[in-house]
Amino acid sequence: MSADLTSLEQLLRPRGPLGLADIAAALGCSTKTAQRLVAAAGVAVVAAGQTRRRRVAWRRDFRGQRVEAQLYRIAADGRPQALAQLRPIWPQGCHLDTLAAAWPAPDAARDGWYEGLPYPLYDLRPQGFLGRNFARRHAAGLGLSPDPRSWDDDALLLALSSLGDDLPGELLVGDAVLRRFLDARLASPAPLHEAGLPARYAELAAQAMEGALPGSSAGGEFPKFTVARELAGMATPHCVVKFSGADESATVQRWRDLLVCEQLAAAALGLEAAHTRLLAHEGRHFLESERFDRIGPHGRRGVVSLESVNAGLVGEATNDWTRVAAALAAHGLLSTADAERVAERQLFGQLIANSDMHGGNLCFFHDAAGLSLAPSYDQLPMRYAPLAGGEVLSPPLTPTLPLPVERDRWLRVLPRARGFWQAAAADERISLPFRMLCADNAVALEQAASVA
Repeated sequence: MSADLTSLEQLLRPRGPLGLADIAAALGCSTKTAQRLVAAAGVAVVAAGQTRRRRVAWRRDFRGQRVEAQLYRIAADGRPQALAQLRPIWPQGCHLDTLAAAWPAPDAARDGWYEGLPYPLYDLRPQGFLGRNFARRHAAGLGLSPDPRSWDDDALLLALSSLGDDLPGELLVGDAVLRRFLDARLASPAPLHEAGLPARYAELAAQAMEGALPGSSAGGEFPKFTVARELAGMATPHCVVKFSGADESATVQRWRDLLVCEQLAAAALGLEAAHTRLLAHEGRHFLESERFDRIGPHGRRGVVSLESVNAGLVGEATNDWTRVAAALAAHGLLSTADAERVAERQLFGQLIANSDMHGGNLCFFHDAAGLSLAPSYDQLPMRYAPLAGGEVLSPPLTPTLPLPVERDRWLRVLPRARGFWQAAAADERISLPFRMLCADNAVALEQAASVA
């Protein structure tokens, strides 16, 4: 292979980042000639790393255009801070030229090389109810599939750098999106007044069900919208509002019951959980959850899901909360106290029949030093959620007794779980049949405690 720019491109495109010695050997030239070729390639390549770790990659284009994006974070005061320059490379992945660290980087990325996108960006993929609405609304204009689950890294980067100004966490991708954020700060309406709020929520729910409501891509499957509202004493006006249907079917009644249960579970967890409030209007229940990734009117805070930190930092074969948290603590990325709190939170969920504790339903705050546990959210007895066809089931709770090594934790958590079931059994916002089931579940935990 002759040593020219064409041969350098043909070498790097399929093989990814290579050292100068590897490039010289593959092209049959000296390392000095390889250095001159890399210099002559200019902005077509990315070179990073010191001395023997220095690697060179060919930059990847998308739809005929060379892609790069400035990453920004929005600080607590709402001001943007430049973090890094992101450049996709062939055959996959990217290089991140970091200006200010904002999350713990994996060892493999110490020189800025990532096999995909930086792992916190994957939590910005549109998902759940809001994400599907976002994709349906914008996919055609971006030339993307309306199903965001099919988007590859390039498609995700295009969406994030075009319209990702109101996504979870603190990160913004690209100058165009930063401009959208800054413009929105000037034009954003005042938070909704407390007076008449339930009626306004009913209007927003109807718009959301029509797929016409702009909003962020917070994850989850419950119908929801995002809003800013006035409420004295809150750290931020921003919240996510889940809502039920408005008819009197058994299916809708069960969803209403579960929204009340989510509020009661948050109350049982106390300061561990995001602040919630339940409102009702015209047959619908609305559960407000204050956003812990927002600070004041415009500030933000970095969050990342357990699923993403597992994939990006430790690589456990499961997204089991307790196992991943223990692995993070073993790597010095999470305190042992937070790892134990994760284990207790997972056990609480098991004892309240939460069958939906996947890797996206637990989050951490992130900064350059490591991770810390974010407030609990989406804790409710999803075992009793209506099936896809609308059928409502009510199997009794059958708690699992702890192993000896688990007993102390089990005995610490069980009173909170039993208190949750007792509160649900007494709450008249919940239908009578479900209250009776909750009372039976409280008794089941009492019986388990007596023999544990």
